[in-house]
Amino acid sequence: MATTRVMRTLSIRLQDGKEGMITDRVPGEESGQTYKAGAPLVRDDTTKELEIWAGDTDAAKIVGVAVKDASGTAGTAVPYYEANDYNLFEGSLINNVTAYVLLGTEMGAAYSLIASGNNWYIDIADTTTKKVEVVGLIDDVGDTNPRVVCRFIGGMQANVQQS
Repeated sequence: MATTRVMRTLSIRLQDGKEGMITDRVPGEESGQTYKAGAPLVRDDTTKELEIWAGDTDAAKIVGVAVKDASGTAGTAVPYYEANDYNLFEGSLINNVTAYVLLGTEMGAAYSLIASGNNWYIDIADTTTKKVEVVGLIDDVGDTNPRVVCRFIGGMQANVQQS
C-alpha cells in the first residue's frame, strides 16, 4: 500500500571513518549566514568561508552538508559531513515544488537540490544542475515524498580531487 511520507531535509545516512564529521574552524562560517542543519555548503570565492549553496544553476562544488544551524557570526566553527565518495546521505524527492511518487527508476539518476524554506530536497525536475546521484531507495515504490540514499557526484565535491 502506497504511503505519503513526511518531507525531510538532507541528512547523513552512512559516514566513513573518524566519525565522518569535519569541523572547519578557520576560516569558518561567513558572516550573516542563516542556514539550518541539512543545508549544502560551499566556500565563498573570495574569503573561503563556508556559506549556503545558492541553488538553482549555481555551479559551485559542494563542501558538505551542515550538521547544525548557522550562527550568523563570521569565523564561527562549522561542523559538516563532507561531500565525498564515501559519505552517503538521505533526502526526500520532490518534483520542483510538488509532491513526487517514487517509481523505482530513479536509481543511478543524477539530480539537483532545491530549497523549500530552510529544508533541502532532491529535485527530480532538475537534471541540468546535477549535484547528487540516487544510489538506494529507502521507501517503497508508489510512496509519495519518498526518501532515497544519495551521494554527491565526484565532479561536484569541493574537497575531493577527482582524476
